[in-house]
Amino acid sequence: MTIYFSLPDKDYNYWIKSDSYYSMQNIDKFIKYFFPDNLKIEFQNSNDDLKNNSVIYGIQLEDNTNLDTSKLNILICVENCNAHYWYKHYNNYGNFRNDKIQIYFYNHIYKCVFTDKYIAIPVIYTQINYFVKYYNTIEPSIYTKFNDKKFCLIATNKSGGNSEIKNKIIDKIHSIGNCDTLDIYKNEILNKSCYHSLELLNVFNKYKFVFVCENSIGYGYITEKIFNCLFARCIPIYCGSTDIENFIDKESFINMNLYTQIEKYENNIIKINKIKNNETEYNNIINMNKINKNYNNEIYKDKLKEFIDKYFEEK
Repeated sequence: MTIYFSLPDKDYNYWIKSDSYYSMQNIDKFIKYFFPDNLKIEFQNSNDDLKNNSVIYGIQLEDNTNLDTSKLNILICVENCNAHYWYKHYNNYGNFRNDKIQIYFYNHIYKCVFTDKYIAIPVIYTQINYFVKYYNTIEPSIYTKFNDKKFCLIATNKSGGNSEIKNKIIDKIHSIGNCDTLDIYKNEILNKSCYHSLELLNVFNKYKFVFVCENSIGYGYITEKIFNCLFARCIPIYCGSTDIENFIDKESFINMNLYTQIEKYENNIIKINKIKNNETEYNNIINMNKINKNYNNEIYKDKLKEFIDKYFEEK
């Protein structure tokens, strides 16, 4: 079964057409990022309603009155709905109360939800699927030698979500060595996607460490930030999801979620100091497997395909 999907104009402009830093800017990347390759997916012009059998909506879908119940309706949200209150769909329908949506991709859940009427897939599952599949083909085009690498890039704004936590960590990192901010590369990454664009990976690779912090804390809420570091072949200093180590191997990054545990926090500072001048140990981390060996994706790809096949069989 082939899924011929469209995106409403506003969602198409957000994900694909826009040159925004937060847009994927590419329909092929969008499909690969969210949908496993056991599904046949083709994007259609939104006006081609006769051929389209599916529509993908964003989290600002406020009214489901016009949703066509003859189509497979999919909702994709990469935000943390548990932390913010300006997402219209979530405000109106909560997690799963929209009876016209059959598939949810949510970034604020960490386990699948399977029912006869709908299924929900954690976005972290699709991110890991994408990362594992494309890690050997998505990489910087310019590699900086270890001895030429700068110490650390602060790739997060001091203001915004978790600002108090971020600033404490940034101060601690500054005590170890000189740090740059992403602002100095604004011309290089202007209008380039934050979803592992080549320009962004080349910037990250200039550094041994890159500090990234999620805008809010929540189980399962893991964005593209840490994956950009891993694709760039640098070591992430990460603050965010409290269950990050269930997905990413704890030895492959510096977990600053330990800021509330002083002893472990200080041990991380010692670890950074140890690694930053040791090329062998640094490269061992860069070359290790990044995904937790005990990570369980609940065979979501098979279950997603089964759900879709059954849905269309019954139509």
